[in-house]
Amino acid sequence: MKRSKIFLFAGLLITATTATTMLRPTSAAAPGPSASGHGTILLQDTEGRTIRRQFSFSAKVMPDGTVQGSAILHNPSFDPKYDAQFDITCLQVVGNRASFGGAIRKTSDAVFNDEFDAGFFTVFDNGEPGADNDTISEVFFDNVVEPSACQFIGADDFPQIPIESGNVQVSP
Repeated sequence: MKRSKIFLFAGLLITATTATTMLRPTSAAAPGPSASGHGTILLQDTEGRTIRRQFSFSAKVMPDGTVQGSAILHNPSFDPKYDAQFDITCLQVVGNRASFGGAIRKTSDAVFNDEFDAGFFTVFDNGEPGADNDTISEVFFDNVVEPSACQFIGADDFPQIPIESGNVQVSP
């Protein structure tokens, strides 16, 4: 009799422990949409020479709904060469497309620093390998529209350029 009470007590203890573990909320929220990538596209400079525009970006929607990310652009087709760094604060992911909006943190052109506050661009993840499949738009600068307006960018709003090398990853 005493032995059966011990087994019964042990069974109840195991059941209670299992139930509490299963009902305990997890602290890790499900990952939100994200997009990242890097690469090169070929452009013509003012003298007709082929040059390489390089880019890299990474952004994700945090559990609280905010967006954290950054982007860097090197564009030697301008005279002088143009470099920019962005703090991405808006990310819209629809299928294989990601649209970004961000505040311009730093540029190599003082005029851009004074005239423009925000930059917007779009990428498409069209599968592997990224080269010749994935695309990126030019960066569109604005001094009136807030970066959060990236939520209103449509699939055909920004013309796309195929990347020559690199890869784009979009995760809904």
